[in-house]
Amino acid sequence: MALRPAYLQKAPEGYFEEYHTYDEIKEFYQGLAAQYPSLAEFIPSVGQTAEGRDIFAFRFTGNNGTTDKPSIFFQCQIHAREWISGAVCGYVIDHLLANYGGNNNETVVMDSVVFNVIPIINPDGYVYTWTNDRLWRKNRNPNNGATCYGVDINRNYNAHWGEGGSSSQPCSDTYMGAAPNSELEAQTTVSFWEATAPHLLAVDWHSYSQLVLRPYGWSYQDSPDEDLLKEIGDGIADAIYEVHGTRFTSQKSIELYVTTGTANDWFYDEEATSLNKGYRAAGYTIELRDTGRYGFQLPPEQIIPSGEEQVPAVLYMVQRILRSPIEAKKH
Repeated sequence: MALRPAYLQKAPEGYFEEYHTYDEIKEFYQGLAAQYPSLAEFIPSVGQTAEGRDIFAFRFTGNNGTTDKPSIFFQCQIHAREWISGAVCGYVIDHLLANYGGNNNETVVMDSVVFNVIPIINPDGYVYTWTNDRLWRKNRNPNNGATCYGVDINRNYNAHWGEGGSSSQPCSDTYMGAAPNSELEAQTTVSFWEATAPHLLAVDWHSYSQLVLRPYGWSYQDSPDEDLLKEIGDGIADAIYEVHGTRFTSQKSIELYVTTGTANDWFYDEEATSLNKGYRAAGYTIELRDTGRYGFQLPPEQIIPSGEEQVPAVLYMVQRILRSPIEAKKH
C-alpha cells in the first residue's frame, strides 16, 4: 500500500473536516480563484435553477492560464443527499492547485489539460437537504403543479432517455422529467459542455457503493471503446486501492442496474459527441464510499481519506486518456 499523497492544504484550516452549505462551498471556490489568479477562474453562473440559485463553475489549468488544450469535465452533487460527492470534488481540486509547481504529477497533469468543473449541479436539492430533508435526492422542480416536487437530473439527459431504469411518476425518486433535457440543471451541463469543449474525459461523482462505472447503463452490449474504458476504469480502481486499501469495483453501469438518461452515458453518447469538437469523451460515474454502513450519510471524518484516495485516481485517468483520446470520427 502506498503512502498517503503529499498534500499542501490551501483551503482554510479544518475545511475538509466537515461538510459545508451551498453558500460556504461557493465561497471556497471564490477563495481558490483569488489565491491562484493565473491558474484558476471562478465562474459565478453558468445556469440557474427553478428556485433562482446560480449554478457556478470553476475552471483551472497550468501553464500560467493557457486554455488552448483539451479539457477534463467534472460534475458533482447531482443527487442532493450525496454530500461526499461535492466534498471530494473540492478536495481533489484544492489538492491539484496546492501542489502545482515543480516536478510532480499534479504539475504534469495541469500543464496538459484544462479542468472544467461544476461543483454543485443541483443547488436547490442540496440546500433542501440542509433545511428540510437530509435524504432528498432530486431537484426542486414543482412539476407544473403535480403533487410531488423534483426530477432526478441523472435520469433526464438526452441519452436513451425513458428507455428503462427511470420512472414517469413525479413522486418517484427516479422521475425522469417531462422530456429529455427538460431540467435547467441538465441544460446547464449541456451548455457548459459545449462552451468548454473538447473534453477527453468526464466524471460524474456520486455515492455510495465504491464503484467505477462506465458506459453503458442502458444496454448490455459493449460500447465501441469497451477495451479502453475498461482499462481506465480498472486503473482507477487500482489507484484508489493503493492509498488506503479501499476496494472499488470497476464495471459497466448496467451491471449495477439499468439506467437511462444519465450524465455518464450522455458524456459518451451522440449528443455530447456532436458538441465535442471531434472527440468522444470517456465517461465515468465514480460511486464513492462506503458500501452501506453509513450510506448517504457518510461521517465527515471520512471526507479526507475519501479525497486522498481519489487524487491518484484522477492523476492516472487524465494521463491515461491523454495517451489514447477517442476521436469521434473513428465511430
